[in-house]
Amino acid sequence: MKLLNLALLSVCSLQLSFSQSLKYADGSSQNMSNIFVNINSTESSTIKGSKYLNEDFISTKISSMPDQIFGVRYNIYDDEMEFQGADNTVYALNKNDASVKITFTATNESYHIFSYTDDTGHQKKGYFVKLNKEGENLILKKHRIVFFEEQASKTGYDAPKPAMYKTVKDRMYIKLANKEAVLLPTKKKKLAKALFPENSKIILDFINSNKIKLSREADLITFVNYLNTL
Repeated sequence: MKLLNLALLSVCSLQLSFSQSLKYADGSSQNMSNIFVNINSTESSTIKGSKYLNEDFISTKISSMPDQIFGVRYNIYDDEMEFQGADNTVYALNKNDASVKITFTATNESYHIFSYTDDTGHQKKGYFVKLNKEGENLILKKHRIVFFEEQASKTGYDAPKPAMYKTVKDRMYIKLANKEAVLLPTKKKKLAKALFPENSKIILDFINSNKIKLSREADLITFVNYLNTL
């Protein structure tokens, strides 16, 4: 749908009021509060490091509003896409619409919303980068930042350690057709038997014959492209 009467927003003038609505060509409208939700962004200044992919709100396209450019930053730790409103209040993109794609224009890297199971077994919705762009089966990359609590001096001689955010290795997930994303096993046999019990032998044969390393992105793309031919 084409948006009417809305000029493209520059990153330096993102002053949308969240009481206004977007107007579409068919006469329908969409309130901004259905797209963004208010969040509490208060953060202690004593914490070291950053929980963001980029601290700045940068030029971003959101697929549900193709005629606009927003200033967005990705809060990796809380897994939220944040937008700053006219009142300097920080809002997060509503993750209820899983069809939305967020693209940072400077890098052309896109993030997609998927349901997944976290480390504790709880179902969540979060942002992932697709390694393969086509096919029912997908390999997804998830950025990670972890938080370390402040540590007091243990002996009186060693220095205390401040609370900090630290970027750690990305995690790979696999999303099979009509299923939610799950953490990709790092062992070949476990991958074949746990996810493909009926085809575990041919899956394992392909992995071994093609010397697939589950830690290498290029190999994972080769693997998932093969899955999409079965």
